[in-house]
Amino acid sequence: QAATCTDAQAVAACLSFAAEHKLLVEPACGAALAVLYSDELRNEFLANDAVADATGPIVVEVCGGSAVSVELLAQWKEQFGL
Repeated sequence: QAATCTDAQAVAACLSFAAEHKLLVEPACGAALAVLYSDELRNEFLANDAVADATGPIVVEVCGGSAVSVELLAQWKEQFGL
């Protein structure tokens, strides 16, 4: 099932993931993680009938961080007012 998020939600998820796991990920990955870190997105996603009727685990693939740095995350944090 697909979901969408804003750039700010993707960056916020990157920041949360970095704080929690001590790993840097790019906003493209943050978009996948946003549904886990945003109550609004998570509730919207879980309210979808296709997801609500599913059984078993929900899997989110976490990928790469080769093009991100602490400095870039700080810049995006400021840019989006996070």
